[in-house]
Amino acid sequence: MDKKVRVYIEIEKESNLKFEYNHNTKNLELDRILQEPFVYPYPYGFILDTKAKDDDELDALILTNQKINKDTYHDAFIIGALKMEDEKGMDEKVLCVLEDDYNQINDLSQINSNIKEQIYNFFRDYKKNTIDKWSKVYGYEDKLNAIKIYEESLISVNS
Repeated sequence: MDKKVRVYIEIEKESNLKFEYNHNTKNLELDRILQEPFVYPYPYGFILDTKAKDDDELDALILTNQKINKDTYHDAFIIGALKMEDEKGMDEKVLCVLEDDYNQINDLSQINSNIKEQIYNFFRDYKKNTIDKWSKVYGYEDKLNAIKIYEESLISVNS
């Protein structure tokens, strides 16, 4: 099963600047600066027209070596998810690849174990020294479960 989604990028790869989109001002705003040595391993944002269990949009990472700027939209295919929780509740991260890469990588099982370990460790540790914030990572979900997470988060565009 293939599932293409539209991802809005808030944070660029290898950035320690945690931006969040403010729906009231319609702008990206700096939320916090991650402490060294933490930087986002891949472009990070959210899938449009979703609401996750933590009442935010469903988070997404685009696994790519291409330069992707923040404040941009990209079509991407879901290949898996990272199951995790933070101080706000369950906070899954959907893992995606760009259309150009989908012919080579269409499932999480095709991702190198070093890359999966890097993502896992980042989300396990990136809040460790931040007051009143924490995260727990439970492991990876396959593509079908990731698509289910996405489908359960869909909201009506008219609501």
